Amino acid sequence: MENWDLSSDEMQDGNAPELDVIEEHNPVTRDDENANPEEVVGDTRSPVQNILGKFEGDINKRLHIKRKRMETYIKDSFKDSNVKLEQLWKTNKQERKKINNKFCEQYITTFQKFDMDVQKFNEEQEKSVNNYQKEQQALKLSKCSQSQTLEAIKDMHENYMEMQKAELQLRSRGEDETSCPKEAETS
Repeated sequence: MENWDLSSDEMQDGNAPELDVIEEHNPVTRDDENANPEEVVGDTRSPVQNILGKFEGDINKRLHIKRKRMETYIKDSFKDSNVKLEQLWKTNKQERKKINNKFCEQYITTFQKFDMDVQKFNEEQEKSVNNYQKEQQALKLSKCSQSQTLEAIKDMHENYMEMQKAELQLRSRGEDETSCPKEAETS
């Protein structure tokens, strides 16, 4: 890295001896109190400008080099940032894809389970309807059977009652006939 310290620049550029020479030609002393400050500044201005002129080219070169380094650093930083962002984006995209795939699998599994549950429910409902219809038919048959049995019992009861009535009538006639001859004999 470059050093901005002027004393080290002077040493590197070999300008230090010139400064000593300039100071020897134009000594600014504080001992001379009669000297006009403008004269002292005026005398030192041109050698300082000469030195600064020499440094100006060097400073401009160094600034140019620094600018180029800064541009290169910024470009490299942007490239690195772009590479990192692309990697991050790819990683994020892969993670989103994994999460999406996992969600799709869970959704499909849940939907299949729901579909199976609906099919089971429909099968159970169909079985229940079939069982209900069978029970209803069985009840109808049972009702018919019971009605027929009841009708048969009723017919048998009526026949029995008629037979009992006829038998009673026969008995009552037979008793009348048996009781009448005795009455006739007694009379």
